[in-house]
Amino acid sequence: LGKNHPDTATTHNNIGLALKSKEDFDAALMEYRKCLAIQEVALGKNHPDTATTYNNIGLALDSKGDFDAALVEFRKALAIREVALGRDHPGMDTFGKWSWTRITHL
Repeated sequence: LGKNHPDTATTHNNIGLALKSKEDFDAALMEYRKCLAIQEVALGKNHPDTATTYNNIGLALDSKGDFDAALVEFRKALAIREVALGRDHPGMDTFGKWSWTRITHL
């Protein structure tokens, strides 16, 4: 598939999830950023999967206690989803409420 294929990005994301579960947040962030770099080229900066990666970066930063940086990433994720899916999309109901709750608690 190649190093710039969306499935390769998914693999980096999955490695990031495993590392975050192990509380190795810096390594998780490195994998999420690799994923993001591939997604932005292969899928575009406004793709819902790209938003998910921004959200995962935010979660790792939040877990590290870097709340200001997490907030930036959560807001990017929410903005992309609003553009890509529209505010009335059923997926926005769940994601939007979760993100807004998380953003307002940081």
